[in-house]
Amino acid sequence: MWTSDGISRLSPEPYKKCNTGPSASHPLFVGVAVTRAFGTAMMSSDVGPVRFEQFFMNSSDLMAVADADGNFLLLNGAFKQILGWQPEELIGQSYTSIIHPDDLDFVKSSFQAKDGVVPSAVELELRERCADGQYRWMKWTIRRDGDLYYSVGHDISLRKETMSALADSIEKSRAIFDAAVDSIIVLDENLRVIEASPSNDTFFSFSKEETKGHHAMDFVHPDDRAGVLEAIAHGFATNETVRISFRGLRTDGQWVDIESRGRALRDAEGNPTGAVMISRDVTESVEAASALEVAKEEAERANLAKSEFMSRMSHELRTPLNSVLGFAQILQMEMSSAEELELIGYIVKSGGYLLELINEVLDISRVESGSIAVELEVVSSAELTRQCVEMVNAQALEFGVAIIDNCDGDHYVRADFQRLKQVLVNLLSNAIKYNYSGGTVTLDCVDVEGRMRLSVTDTGPGVAPQLHDRLFAPFDRLDAESRGIEGTGLGLALSKGLMEAIGGSLGVDSTPGTGSTFWLELPIASAGPSTPESDGNEEQLEPPVGVTSSATLLYIEDNIGNVRLIERLLLHRPNVRLLSSLQGSLGVELAQQHRPDLILLDVHLPDLPGIDVLEKLRRDDRTSSIPVIMLSADASQEQIKRFNEAGAKDYLTKPLDLEYFLTLLDSYLREIAHSRDAVSR
Repeated sequence: MWTSDGISRLSPEPYKKCNTGPSASHPLFVGVAVTRAFGTAMMSSDVGPVRFEQFFMNSSDLMAVADADGNFLLLNGAFKQILGWQPEELIGQSYTSIIHPDDLDFVKSSFQAKDGVVPSAVELELRERCADGQYRWMKWTIRRDGDLYYSVGHDISLRKETMSALADSIEKSRAIFDAAVDSIIVLDENLRVIEASPSNDTFFSFSKEETKGHHAMDFVHPDDRAGVLEAIAHGFATNETVRISFRGLRTDGQWVDIESRGRALRDAEGNPTGAVMISRDVTESVEAASALEVAKEEAERANLAKSEFMSRMSHELRTPLNSVLGFAQILQMEMSSAEELELIGYIVKSGGYLLELINEVLDISRVESGSIAVELEVVSSAELTRQCVEMVNAQALEFGVAIIDNCDGDHYVRADFQRLKQVLVNLLSNAIKYNYSGGTVTLDCVDVEGRMRLSVTDTGPGVAPQLHDRLFAPFDRLDAESRGIEGTGLGLALSKGLMEAIGGSLGVDSTPGTGSTFWLELPIASAGPSTPESDGNEEQLEPPVGVTSSATLLYIEDNIGNVRLIERLLLHRPNVRLLSSLQGSLGVELAQQHRPDLILLDVHLPDLPGIDVLEKLRRDDRTSSIPVIMLSADASQEQIKRFNEAGAKDYLTKPLDLEYFLTLLDSYLREIAHSRDAVSR
C-alpha cells in the first residue's frame, strides 16, 4: 500500500491554515503538545523543545493531536509511512474520516462516562482507512487533557492477521477436538488439566468440569504413576511422541486399561509449557488379548497333555503287543510243524495288523495336533522310488500286479525322507490292493512349475468324483471291507496330513472304469541329495554261528513279560548272560557293579525316567563307554532324536522285530570280540 521512504516532516504552512492561535509550527506549541501528551518528565530534562519536536515528528509510531471535537491539529510523518496519508491532507479533518464505519460507535463510547467518571485515557484497537482505501488495524493509546486529545498508535495488522489465522486454526482444531472419539486432554507444565475434549464424558466418564484443574496423576493408578511421569518427562526432554499404557480411573471407581500418546507443547524458545495427551480405553482389547493368551496357554498345555497321552498310549498299546508278537516269533523260530506254524502265522499276521492300526492312529493324532516332528532334507526321487518299490514288490507278486517305474531321471525335493517314504509306500500298497490281477501300477515323475509331481496310477475300478473327498476321511473305506480288502481306513487321511506337514500336497484323479491316479507334489530343491544311496556293497553281517565271544547284557525293564521274552530269545544266544532290573536306580547300580557289555534300557520306568537313567550312565566313568540301546513303545521321531542326542547307540521300538534284534545283538557281540582281541594283542 505504501513504501518506507523516510520520516515525513510537516511544514509550518498547514498548521497556520488549521489554527487561529499560535503557529502550529512554533517549537513552543509542539513542545507543549508533546509534553502534555507524554508527561512532564521530558520537559523537565535537559532536552529542549526542538528535540521534542524531532522526537514527535520522527517517531515510527503514529502520533496525533486533536481538538475537543476530534479534528486533527497535529500529525507526524508516520501517517505517510503507515497509512499513506500526507499529514497536511488530514489536518483540520475529523478523526472519524479515516476510521472504519463499524468501529465509530466503539470509539465514541470509549470516552463516555462510566459510573459517573469520564476516563482520561483509553486503549483502542480499530481499523484505519489508508489513502488507497484499504484498512489497517491500529492500536491507539489516547489521552484527554483539557480540550485536547493526544494519541499514539502502532500498526497491529500483522498481529491481527496472525490472530485471525490462528482463530481459524483454533476453530478447526476445536471442531476436531469436539468430534474426536478418543479422549484429548491438554495439560499445563505442572500436568494439570486445562482443557478436555467432550469425549471424556463417555470415555473416562469425566465431564470437562470434573477433569479441568485436576492433576493428571489423579486419574492414574498409583502403581502406574511412576512410569507415566517418567514417560512424560522423557517427552518434555526429547520432544518425542511418547506412548504410555496405564490404568485410568473412572467416576464409577473402576480402573480401566488406557493407551495414551502424548507430545509436549513448547513456547517460542522451545521450553515445554504443557502437553497434549490422546487416550483410548483398551480394556476390551487387553481382556481379549489376555483371554487369547490364556487360551493359547491352555491349548499348549492341552497339546502337551495330548502328546504325553499319545506317548503313554503308544507305550501301553505296544507293550502287550511286544509280548504277543515277540513270543509268536519265538514259536516260529522253535517250531517245525506246518500246522503249528500256520496257527502261529495267524497270530503274527493279526498282531501285525493291530500294530499297523495303532501306528496310524497315533500318527494321525499327532498330525491333527500339529505335534508330529519332521526333518526336512534334500531327497532324491530316484532313491525314494527305488526303496519304496522294493518294499512293495512282494505284495505286488502276491496280487499278480506289475509295477512300472517311469521315473527315469532324478529329481531333488525338500522333504522328510522317512515321512515321504511312508506316504509313497501307502499309495503303492493301495494301488496294488485296489487293482485287478494282471493289472499294473505305474510311477511317473514330472516337473510342474517348480514342483515335482510324483503320481501312482493303477488299473483298478476307479472312484466316482463325488466320492473323492471321502477317500481322505479317517475310517471311511468306501465299503472296501465288503470286498475282502484289508486295511484300516486311515492310510490316505494320514498321508494327506503328512504331506501338508512337510510342505507338500496330495490329491487324486479317478474315473470309474479307468483306474485312479494318486499324486503328491513337493517343491523342487536346487542342491544334490542328502540321503545316502545304497551301492549294494554294504558289509554283510556274519551268521550267528560266527559269534562265539561271551558277553553280558543288562536289561532294565519294568514289564516282566518283556523280560521273559528277552530271556527266552537269548536261549538262541547261549553265550550271552542276561542281568535284569525292574527299576532304573537299581539298574544303574548293577551297571556300575557288573560293567555289562551292552545295556537294554526301557524309556518308561516306575522310579526314574529312562532319559535320567541314560544320563546317569553317561556321566559315570564306570559306565560311560557301555553302549545303551533304548527300547520303548514310543515310536515318535522327536523321542528317538532326544535319546540319540543324549548318547543312546540305538533306539528300538516295541513290538520288537526279533530277527532284527538278534542281528543287531550279533553286530555288538562282534565289536566286543574285536575289542577284546585288540586288548589281548
